[in-house]
Amino acid sequence: MPAGKQLREMFYRAYDASLITSFLGRLVAISENERRSVSGFLGEGIHFQSFEVECSPMPLAVNVAKASFSQRGEAAMARWEDAIRRARSLEGDSLIPPMDVVKASGLTAIVMPKGNLVSQGGDRVIGSMLLETSRALGQAGLVLDDYPQVREALGVPFIVDWSDLTSIGKNAR
Repeated sequence: MPAGKQLREMFYRAYDASLITSFLGRLVAISENERRSVSGFLGEGIHFQSFEVECSPMPLAVNVAKASFSQRGEAAMARWEDAIRRARSLEGDSLIPPMDVVKASGLTAIVMPKGNLVSQGGDRVIGSMLLETSRALGQAGLVLDDYPQVREALGVPFIVDWSDLTSIGKNAR
């Protein structure tokens, strides 16, 4: 079985929206600063904090939107979620992982496989894959307006930060 197909199958076997909803319910009671001490905290960027949630058969990354991202307004969040849905339809292409958006307890999170740093030698093929992914997104009316952060799971590289995914041109809302 190709590694990309195996990654998708393992993600969808591991993914349990009720488990993620429960995890978000525990996070909502603590501040963003306090979340840094939560077991499974992986790191953070400008828009999201990332956590590892142990699932079987693979761990998942739950990237929880910070208040500054979520409070951009309902219309902006709806446009971002629409862009994520459209990107998900391309998940068989290059660096687009299986992923889902979960909203619970007033928090928004994007869930995907937990990735590790790209293995030595794997970074040589990333450049052409980024170009292929950019083209696929562009054909879908999307652009990832950020430096792509790439990790891998099961030897399959994928982009882990989708916070700056937006619609372009006639597909923009």
